[in-house]
Amino acid sequence: MTDTAATVGDWVATIAGRAGVSTDEVREVLERHGIEPQASLPRRRRLCLTNLHLKGMKRGTDDDRPIDFHWGPLSSGLWAVLSEDNFRGKSSLLNIAQAALRGSFSTEVKPDVWGWLSLVQLDFRVDASSYRITLEKAAGEKDPRLAQATLARLDGDEWFRIRTGPADKGFEDAVADNMMEEFGFAKFHAFNKDQGSHTHGWNSIAASMFVNGPGKAVFAEVHHDGVSLRLLQLFMGLPWVTTYTAATTALKKVTADRAPEKAAAPGADRLSARLARLEAELVEARKTNDRRIDRVELRRRLVDADVRLVTLQTRVSDGRDAEAALTRQVSMASSSLGSSRGMLQQLLDEKAAGLVFRTLRPVCCPSCDAGLDARAFVAAELSGSCALCGTEHVDGSDEDIRIEDLKADVADAEATLASLRAQAEAASQHQRSTETARDGVRNEIDEISEELASTEVADAEIKVRTLEAQVSQLREILAEAPVAAPVATGIGDAEILRRVVKATKELYDDLQRDLLGEVSQELTDLCRRFGMKNVERMEWSANNVLRIRQGDADTNFSSLAAGEKLRVRIAAALAVIEVARRRHFGRHPGLLVLDSPAAQEMSPEHFAALMLSVREVVSQADDVQVIIGAVARPELLDVVEGSRTLHPGDDRFLF
Repeated sequence: MTDTAATVGDWVATIAGRAGVSTDEVREVLERHGIEPQASLPRRRRLCLTNLHLKGMKRGTDDDRPIDFHWGPLSSGLWAVLSEDNFRGKSSLLNIAQAALRGSFSTEVKPDVWGWLSLVQLDFRVDASSYRITLEKAAGEKDPRLAQATLARLDGDEWFRIRTGPADKGFEDAVADNMMEEFGFAKFHAFNKDQGSHTHGWNSIAASMFVNGPGKAVFAEVHHDGVSLRLLQLFMGLPWVTTYTAATTALKKVTADRAPEKAAAPGADRLSARLARLEAELVEARKTNDRRIDRVELRRRLVDADVRLVTLQTRVSDGRDAEAALTRQVSMASSSLGSSRGMLQQLLDEKAAGLVFRTLRPVCCPSCDAGLDARAFVAAELSGSCALCGTEHVDGSDEDIRIEDLKADVADAEATLASLRAQAEAASQHQRSTETARDGVRNEIDEISEELASTEVADAEIKVRTLEAQVSQLREILAEAPVAAPVATGIGDAEILRRVVKATKELYDDLQRDLLGEVSQELTDLCRRFGMKNVERMEWSANNVLRIRQGDADTNFSSLAAGEKLRVRIAAALAVIEVARRRHFGRHPGLLVLDSPAAQEMSPEHFAALMLSVREVVSQADDVQVIIGAVARPELLDVVEGSRTLHPGDDRFLF
């Protein structure tokens, strides 16, 4: 039965009682495996972006000029980043904000935009604490290792520098540690046979707040290690969840690494019988001790292979992250190219239609059938006017210039997409090569291990030494305690950890079931309002399976169309925020950034319904901030106040 008021002492006592050990033994196991109890409902903290400032120099475009962009001050509520068309900097602006918030610039910002920038400054608040992340480098410099980054907190009237240094992995880790501490989040523990023990933290949490496409999971950019489920549990505010994940990870590791347990020491009679058997084995081993096998070299090779395996596994993990980032960039570049091609074709069609009409030469008036003098057309051509009405022809040079600009945009977009695809393919090939090398080292380790195992019995010299040590130890035991009492068998870490996992899950299981039911109902209602009208119901299970009943058929999230997946991702974030508001607890940071939500096969009516639902949720929760990046459509302009929009107008760029 779920009991959110259970204390740590109650929890430890329950585990000790079920395992048949003392509470001190339980606490020792918990400490040994780094399992910290988190018993109370966690605190609720809110994140709000307040200012974004960019400086630099645009190069290699049709609009080369200095950049001096500022947006702010921002507050909670609904905001919009708008432009009259695509390719005006909306996604780049939102990606820069995400990069700063994660402290990871090189993978989130497009290479050309990265080269333009000389200053990025993002201000934000976590409740009442004000923070600033600053990136400084020379405009045109593309090597992220030469950029300097600073994380600072406002202390009174002065900014206190928490971390200053290169914009590298160290800075990213510093930002992550600070944000996890500020929000009181704990890292998600995970264990698998490929990577061993590892954790997921601020990067996964921050990425889940930026929705820019269908994605593979409802929450987060990755779907392995149960990250999406852990984020859902975290955002719903379940107590004991981080304790549970740490315990399950520890149990998997212990189960994987544990060697067969040695038998407990027997009584005196069993010791004597064991001594007799060992002495007989020792006699036989000494007789056959005529072989010499070089085991030292085998062990040296095994250590060397282990080192290479760790290095390759690290490269595999880093490669997965890089490959995922490139995949996101390819998707955005492909979408942008499609939009540019559509605009270019429209202009070309309009120009062609105008040329057709201007070349017509009627022989009579269409009203009265009066004949027309053919010489009038010759005179009209010389004067640049219409032979029928006398109107002077409009110079089409502006139209031609715009067509040429769009052709250049399409060419740039094609080149960017081709480059990104080439990078993605190269990254994929390199990843496969690295994984192949890693698997080869694993096979090498297995072969060495098998060779060591196969020579264990044959190595009579080592067997003799082992038997001599065992015989000597048993003789000492029998000499000191001729009638030894039986030794208690005891219970190992794995058995205690199994009780920890089960007892911890029981503490939040019922509450999780209730919350998932409420979130599922809210999710169903929102998806219907977003245009998925044939959805009968959605049920989110405790093992993170989203069951969907749609049109008299059962399906799940991964089987939905791209547009439906995007709707579900947006609805899920809003549903968790709304349920947390009603229950007065929940841990979603309250920031949600939607990049081009109308791009995924969404009609104007459904887009309007989505925007109205977003505004309704935001208006009910006064500490939530939602930022939407989109083309300026009437449905959006009617929802977001003009003072809360960043809209340059006149088809201009945002920065």
